[in-house]
Amino acid sequence: MPVTLPKYAHWVAERRFLVDPKALQALDLGHARRIEDLYIDGGRLRLRAITDLATGEKSFKLAKKYAPDNPLIGPMTNLYLNADEYAVLNVLPGQRLSKRRHKVGGFTIDVFEGALEGLVTAECEATNRMAAMRFDVPAWCKREVTSEPAYTGWQLAQNQAIP
Repeated sequence: MPVTLPKYAHWVAERRFLVDPKALQALDLGHARRIEDLYIDGGRLRLRAITDLATGEKSFKLAKKYAPDNPLIGPMTNLYLNADEYAVLNVLPGQRLSKRRHKVGGFTIDVFEGALEGLVTAECEATNRMAAMRFDVPAWCKREVTSEPAYTGWQLAQNQAIP
């Protein structure tokens, strides 16, 4: 029996890797974004502020990642917010994390800040499992951690420590 997609959600297939920063090319801060996440207590909601480091432009969104049956793919939905709406939600209790996000080829590279400084991960994203599995994994990806819950954003925010 096929899995029913929650209303307004879309499928996201992600693979996640630990990165060896020494093997990675120099990252261009001029094309990076700072991501500040609040994983709101009591559910699966994530509030996100995104700042373009080159222009200072900000965007905001509220996301829900549904509990996946498979760590490789799961339903997700986003709601884009204005600054006032973001400010109302940003006072809710939860756990925070901050990172700089870079694009390298078909991968996003996250360089974590604060308590998670030193952790660098890479993700590739597709609309289905087969497409996600077809990505050529670069040599700077040390180990795939897709199926390790300790490396999800929610868990990293809860623990505030590198697994």
